[in-house]
Amino acid sequence: MGVKVSVAVCTHGRPAQLARALASLQAQRPAAAEILVVDNAPRDDETRALVAERFPPVRYVHEPVQGLDFARNRALTSARGDVVAFLDDDAVAAEGWLGALAAVFDADPTVVVCTGRVEALGRATEGERVFEANGGFSRGPDRIRLPADAARPLHGRPAPLIAWAVSVGSGCSYAVRRATALALGGFDEALDLGAALPGGGDHDLLWRALQAGHTVVYEPAALARHEHRPAADGVYAQVVGHQRALLAFLYKHVMYADGRSRGPLAGYMAWRLVKPGVRLARRAMGRDPLPAPVLARMWWNCWAGLAAYPRARRLARARRSSHAW
Repeated sequence: MGVKVSVAVCTHGRPAQLARALASLQAQRPAAAEILVVDNAPRDDETRALVAERFPPVRYVHEPVQGLDFARNRALTSARGDVVAFLDDDAVAAEGWLGALAAVFDADPTVVVCTGRVEALGRATEGERVFEANGGFSRGPDRIRLPADAARPLHGRPAPLIAWAVSVGSGCSYAVRRATALALGGFDEALDLGAALPGGGDHDLLWRALQAGHTVVYEPAALARHEHRPAADGVYAQVVGHQRALLAFLYKHVMYADGRSRGPLAGYMAWRLVKPGVRLARRAMGRDPLPAPVLARMWWNCWAGLAAYPRARRLARARRSSHAW
C-alpha cells in the first residue's frame, strides 16, 4: 500500500488565492488522503466561511500564533497522513503534482523531504518579470537527489552540500515524511515570522534532515505555478528579505555546528555575505537584473541577518507564550 498524503495549505487573509489553490488540489488524481487549510492568525472568519461553503470536504484548522512555521507545525500535528505536502496559498498545483510527490516517498523510505518544481503562474506584470529574471523559484527539469548528487558541480563549479540544500526548491511546493519531520523537531518557529524574518523554515528543516542522514529529493515532475507579486517594489522587498532570512538560517547552523561541518557552513556563509557586492560589480557592467540600490539593500540585509536569528527566537517565544493556556 502506498503512502497516505495529507495536503496542507497555510494561509493568512488571501481567500481568493486560497480558493484557486484548493480547486487545483481537489482536481488531483490520485486524490489526497485529506486536504487541510491552516488559517494562521486570521483577522476575521472569511477563510473559515470559504472552506465551509465552497470546499466542505476540506478540513479547516485554526492556528492562532502568527508565523508560517507555527502554521506548518500545526499541519504536521493535525494531519493524518504519512506524508504532508505543503502548497502555498498563492500557488496552483498542476495535474499530477500530488502523484509525483507521493511516488518519491513510495519508492524510497529514506526520503524525508521532497521539493517540487515551481514555475511562474504569469509574466504579465513588471514584478513577475523581475522575479523570474532574478532566478525565480524553478530549479530546472532534472531530478536531484541529496546528498548523492552533491558530488556533481553546481552552476558549473564544485559546491558544498549546504549550497545544494538551498538550491533544490522552496516551501511553496514541499513535502515531508510526517513522523520523521516531527522527530527532527518540526519547523523552526523563529523563522518565517513575516517582516521580522521572512523565510528560512523550508531550508532549515531540509538541512536538518540531511544532517541527520536522510535523503532529500527535488522532483521536477511535481509541478506547481506560483503567483509572483505584481509590482517590482514588492518583489524587491521580497528578495531582500529572503536574503536576510537566508543569512539568519546560516548563522544559526554555523553557531550550532560541530567542528567537522562548521568549516563548509562558515565558508558558504562568507560567500553569501559578499555575493551582493559581486552582483553590484556585475550591475555596473549591465549584467544583473536588479537595480544597484536594491542590491545595496540586499547586501546590508545579509549582514543584518547575522543578528536576526537570536532576536527572532525571542519574538517566537513571546508569540507562543502569549497564546499559552
